Amino acid sequence: MVTQRSKITRLLALLMALALVAVACGGGDSEGDAATDAAASDTAEDTDAGDSEVTLTEIDEDAEPADEPEETTTTVPEEELEPLTASARGVTETEIHVGVTMLDFDALKEFNLVTEGWGNQQMVMQAYIDELNENGGIHGRMVVPHFEYYSPLGSTEAEAVCTALTKDIETFAVLVGFRGPSVEDVNTCVTGANETVMIGGVVNDERLAQSTAPWVAINADPKRQFEAMLAVMEQDGRLADAQIAVVGNLDAEALYDAAPDILAAAGVTPVIEIFNDAPAGDINAVDSRWAVIAENIRASGADTVLVLGSAQGALRGTTDNGLDVEVWAVNTASLENLGAETPPDKADGALTVNALSDSQQWNHESMQDCKGVALSRISELPDLDPADHEAGDERWFKGVLQYCRVLQLFDDLMSEAGRNPTQDSFAAAIEAYGDGALPAFQFGSLGNGKYDFNDAFQLSQFDASAGADGTLVAISPLYDVTN
Repeated sequence: MVTQRSKITRLLALLMALALVAVACGGGDSEGDAATDAAASDTAEDTDAGDSEVTLTEIDEDAEPADEPEETTTTVPEEELEPLTASARGVTETEIHVGVTMLDFDALKEFNLVTEGWGNQQMVMQAYIDELNENGGIHGRMVVPHFEYYSPLGSTEAEAVCTALTKDIETFAVLVGFRGPSVEDVNTCVTGANETVMIGGVVNDERLAQSTAPWVAINADPKRQFEAMLAVMEQDGRLADAQIAVVGNLDAEALYDAAPDILAAAGVTPVIEIFNDAPAGDINAVDSRWAVIAENIRASGADTVLVLGSAQGALRGTTDNGLDVEVWAVNTASLENLGAETPPDKADGALTVNALSDSQQWNHESMQDCKGVALSRISELPDLDPADHEAGDERWFKGVLQYCRVLQLFDDLMSEAGRNPTQDSFAAAIEAYGDGALPAFQFGSLGNGKYDFNDAFQLSQFDASAGADGTLVAISPLYDVTN
């Protein structure tokens, strides 16, 4: 596992990402082939989306990678190093205690919401922590994990996990965080009410305002994802003539409220705007509400439904009610994890923007160390391209792709926070981070008020015929998106 952040510039990060194209050109992978065909381009250019301030920088596939600058290191005699102390809650002279949150897929399977989990998630994260510790830990301290599982069906379990990891067990940081329509606000239980550092979860301006402890997320916040989608759609020529119906869900109410300004900045005037107040987890209520929403959309003349929040209700609602429209989903995860109630055929053709597909990430050059650690330490982990995933099998690759990245970012920031880290020095490390790269996320930045890492997006379309249960296929180049 890579344990030190690359110090290269944004340009070098862009050029290094060209390895993705070389991997995608390998035969036999429908997802890789589609990504390669769609990404053919010989030039790099900056493009504005309408009147938006969002800028896209396309990867130049034919550019020769620049030589990396030589790094110089200075060895400080051990007796001159600052002695390690118990500098903060959860940090002793020898250990750093962290909480790790894990989705309870058994609970989701019980309600027939998913048919597959992520294998043994704890085993995957433990493999990366063991690798880090065996290579000296962080400034010589060993990372000690405390694992807790939560169901995303309601917030009760997530709140109990927050309390367990921040009060019952006094951790310095919580890793991974909470994801899901009913639990995303629980992240502020960690960073706000209990003043604990977090790496993960879903950040937005409202949640950050409620937080007193440092908090960074790996994925783009929903607002930036929305802006990136509009910019990429404009670049792809899909925005100008689209007759767009905007449908906001209860799990994205803040984004729905911000949507008029975001759309106006991109030069978009929707033909209708609808707020769906049915809880995302109440499938009957969502489907009943969509029977009405579909008729309103039909009457509006819209040919495109832009969904803010979970897209699964919209996927069922548009197909079940015979709407001939294209679905644009800002929430990529809702297309990557369809569940039993939304079969792949209902998602066929839906569009989103994402960093890289699971298959692209798995095969990316920068992910090879992560894969090697997990495969060497977990005998039951299949060395299988996500594009070859069989329906009903556990999605082990999800944990491999995500947990290695989370731990590396924590390691990077803690290493920069000093030998005796505090929340203040950790916050300073975030602000000083600048541009950087993580495994298969080669475009990223933190600092100066930006607390979500990923800056890379490509237009992807759900193909129900790809793989055993459908998958997202890249249909545009990968862009470095900046604001």
